[in-house]
Amino acid sequence: MEIQVKAKTGTSPLSSDLEASNTAELPDRRKLQSGEQGKTMTNQRQKRPHTKSRWGCYNCRARRVKCQETKPACENCMYRDMECVYPSKVREWVGAGKQPTSRRDAFVASSQSGKLVSPSQGLAVSPFSGDDLRFFHHFLLFARPHLPFGSEETWATEVPKYAHQYPHLMHAMLALGATHYSLVSSNGSEFSSTAIIHRGKALKALSAAIGKGPECTTTDMDIILATCYALVFQAYHMRDGLVDFAIMVRGCGVITNCIMDKYKTSQLFHLQTADEAVEIALGLANEPVSSPLLVDSLLAAIDRLQPLLQSTIHHRFFRALRETLAALAVSNRTSFINLTRIYAVWYEAENREFLMFIAPANHVSRALFIYFLVIELVMQPVYVGLHERSGTTSLTTDPVVYQWADAIYRELPSSIRELIELPMQIIAAGENTTRSSRGTRSDYALPNVHAQFFDLETLAWLGCPVPGGVQVLE
Repeated sequence: MEIQVKAKTGTSPLSSDLEASNTAELPDRRKLQSGEQGKTMTNQRQKRPHTKSRWGCYNCRARRVKCQETKPACENCMYRDMECVYPSKVREWVGAGKQPTSRRDAFVASSQSGKLVSPSQGLAVSPFSGDDLRFFHHFLLFARPHLPFGSEETWATEVPKYAHQYPHLMHAMLALGATHYSLVSSNGSEFSSTAIIHRGKALKALSAAIGKGPECTTTDMDIILATCYALVFQAYHMRDGLVDFAIMVRGCGVITNCIMDKYKTSQLFHLQTADEAVEIALGLANEPVSSPLLVDSLLAAIDRLQPLLQSTIHHRFFRALRETLAALAVSNRTSFINLTRIYAVWYEAENREFLMFIAPANHVSRALFIYFLVIELVMQPVYVGLHERSGTTSLTTDPVVYQWADAIYRELPSSIRELIELPMQIIAAGENTTRSSRGTRSDYALPNVHAQFFDLETLAWLGCPVPGGVQVLE
């Protein structure tokens, strides 16, 4: 079946529409574009201007757009995920000690608080007080340590540079400065608690620094040693700081040995060898420190303690004390060389042995310490000579030595007291002479901080095993 389509002579609606569209007149494109632009400009001119906000957030004011001033954040800041801060919050920042995020904010905050703040510093608050600045200044001028020998000027020129990087050094310097200042000022007792606080902070930070172990750099070890020396000198001014003194001297020896073994030298201090220590002693007088009669009496008295010696460190300490006592009748030089061997007994002892040695119940150790204090008093002229050679000055610490001896004597049983009568008589005679010549103060000494920080010091400094069997320092 074939389908055929025949053409019709009429026109269809579709064809007429197409024809109409082809013959229709198109509008001029340029006229159309100019009309649209005019319409747009008309709409822009008709936009209502907003009232300038004086309390908009800082972000909107910086972008020069209207701020909705909605709390807690405007819509613009919420849309851009930005922190919305209004001028009224500056006072809250000042009160809370927060720091503005821009220089302009810092200036606004300072103007509203009545204090001008440097834009580079913002509103950072120093953790140290005006008294701390006084102690730091006093440390630099009068209280800085004079050890190790040959490094006296280092304490004034190099060590302070590291104080802001190492909290344990900063607090140790402030502790020594505060303690020394309390000894020479009329109202020194007011600063005793401050000195204790700084000592505690120094010990805590020092424990963390030593806990780094092999990660410590050469500089780290040098600054740890500096902190040790500062705490040694502070302990020497503390009423019941004898044990603290021995512990920190041990710390100096241990750290010095670590530095020499690992780095062979120190970048900060001049660490002497045994031969160099002898060279230092050669500059001392070649005359006796004490009379042979007194020395012979002390030797006979200390020999009475020999049957009571129990441990290796007892025997080593006894031998070092006896040799130093004998050297007092020989010369200043020999006495000084033998005195250094007493300190070596402390830092060369094993950890547990040293802990038993300084234990409060170890009466034999306490009796031996009495003879050490006698040596310290008799050696004062030698120390003065060393200071004169190095151009440094030192504060006489006779009163604290008397208090150390008195505290030991009171805690000893009567059977041990009988064995130290002669050294106690010598110490008492020296105390009476000191009081009659210049008088003494009894309110300057610091309370016992050893009871607070004993565990910290012995674990961190002496390398003793901590709970769990972790070795802090080999």
